[in-house]
Amino acid sequence: MKTVEPAKILPRVWAVVFAVVLALAFLLLLLSKIARTPASEMSIVEESEPAALTVLDAGKKVLTYVYGDTLPVGVDPRFTRSSYIHPLYSLDGQVLTQDFPRDHGHHHGLFWAWPVVEVRGIRTSNWEPREPPLRQLFVKWIKREVRPEGARLVVENTWKLGGTEDVAEETVTIFVHGATLYGRAIDIEIVIRPVGGLITLRGAPEDNKGYSGLCFRGLDVEGRDIKVFKGAAMTTDEGPLVADSTGKPFRWADLSTPAVEGGVAIFVSPDHPGFPLPWLIRNSYAGILNPCWPGLPGATLAAGVPVALRYRVYIHSGDARAGRVKEAYDAYIAGRPF
Repeated sequence: MKTVEPAKILPRVWAVVFAVVLALAFLLLLLSKIARTPASEMSIVEESEPAALTVLDAGKKVLTYVYGDTLPVGVDPRFTRSSYIHPLYSLDGQVLTQDFPRDHGHHHGLFWAWPVVEVRGIRTSNWEPREPPLRQLFVKWIKREVRPEGARLVVENTWKLGGTEDVAEETVTIFVHGATLYGRAIDIEIVIRPVGGLITLRGAPEDNKGYSGLCFRGLDVEGRDIKVFKGAAMTTDEGPLVADSTGKPFRWADLSTPAVEGGVAIFVSPDHPGFPLPWLIRNSYAGILNPCWPGLPGATLAAGVPVALRYRVYIHSGDARAGRVKEAYDAYIAGRPF
């Protein structure tokens, strides 16, 4: 029996190891190339009627920011609105949000507003029509650009009381990251600076719900009483929910449904005032995700002092597990896209 000397075997072993390592390195490089859509494929398109900007990624719509007034024919003029995101799209281009729903006419896509606003000795609201009205109105674009990392929109709005007086400046920054194999991160920062006096914000007192701040309203099927997110799977950082949740604090929450072959999650930044926030999460009549700030306790904002509210919206394929929502949240906390 012929014995093979170890010295002759070793070069062959190292050659095989080298080939395997090289193949793995090539595979990882390939995956890194296809895992994220290059930002160079993003574009920003101006829309009209209403005035809006749409962000596209490789020709697919990602979101539309409505900055001009909009009001469907036949709707009460008090519901005229602007300064919000609608539509928000799934990874494959399906609409996820609803504007002017029949059940809650004041809901509008992905928006941020407050049911109780106390300013100049008056109690009003920019969540739904009140007297005197308080509207978020477009002032100017600060930035509209596609960068190597993604697309950025920065807009300045004003809170106008009674159609005449500016009581707060609002600066909104939206950063759209390239999509991965699992989902897309969209960072949102809302900075509010009261002008000329204090502003107190409160959540809705009705039934101690406390809803307030950033809110996602899921899609209805036009002309039919079908709520796309009704019965959707609800998941949080503490696990699945079996029923609507009101007032319980979470770090993130997700709605997923086979109807859109995916879902929507909202992550709250750890530097957010009041973190972790109480939430309103619903799938009973429609899809609702609302990290409530300041909720029932309320918050008073000093004149001239900005308050920053930061979130990440994560659009994903499949359910929360398949879309790797937990991992995407961990990436957010680590300060990187997923």
